[in-house]
Amino acid sequence: MRQDARVTASWIRRPYAGPLPPAGLRMGGEHFQDDEAFVATAARDVARLEARAGLSAESSLLDWGCGAGRLAVGVKARLGAVREYHGVDVQPALIEWDRAHLADPATHFTLVDVANARYNPGGERAAVIPATDRSVDVFYAYSVWSHLDAADAAAYLRELARVLAPSGAAMLTCFVEDDVPAWQENPAGYGPLAWEGALHCARFERRFFESLIAAAGLAVVRFEYGGETDGQSLYVVRRSAGAAASAAATR
Repeated sequence: MRQDARVTASWIRRPYAGPLPPAGLRMGGEHFQDDEAFVATAARDVARLEARAGLSAESSLLDWGCGAGRLAVGVKARLGAVREYHGVDVQPALIEWDRAHLADPATHFTLVDVANARYNPGGERAAVIPATDRSVDVFYAYSVWSHLDAADAAAYLRELARVLAPSGAAMLTCFVEDDVPAWQENPAGYGPLAWEGALHCARFERRFFESLIAAAGLAVVRFEYGGETDGQSLYVVRRSAGAAASAAATR
């Protein structure tokens, strides 16, 4: 990862000297254990959100599955701040660290008790994203749909459509392939890891996943296959033309 950090260091506009989470709180395994890579890849993702989702200093940004605040660090390292950064996660230790070390007037974090067989098996709430209707300019979910069953994947896409501003965009990653079952948990012989435990790898058939996107009232505007962590693919989605027109009519 050090080589990757050197390559991506050009994305950092404001050298970051703030706190970084301890190794035990960093999600993504070995991929983000190196400090330089942790900051540089976060700044890279902020740059990608600028280029592909229209992120700017005036945006409201929701980081769904924020973990130990990697994207928040990237915002500070590249833009300094956005109008509102809202990080959300189901893991109390991560949110506690985020609040103690990264929160400021424009940066806040929310712990949600939504059920997930891997990260919050005792959760009491069904799929919900804590944001008001059409309030989010840019939505980011890195390695979240990669740990959802098919029902929750569909439900969270509907929630995404609900919270996304009419002109907003979302960037998310997941495991998708052609010519596989519609949804599989921990498919054997797939990817670089030996998947273990509930929802370690949730893989979708690409057409099935994109049908869930369409059913939620969203449209794919960009797809990049297999270039993200552990072979995940990247989607950029916006409201579909019909959904955008409906939202505009109700304002």
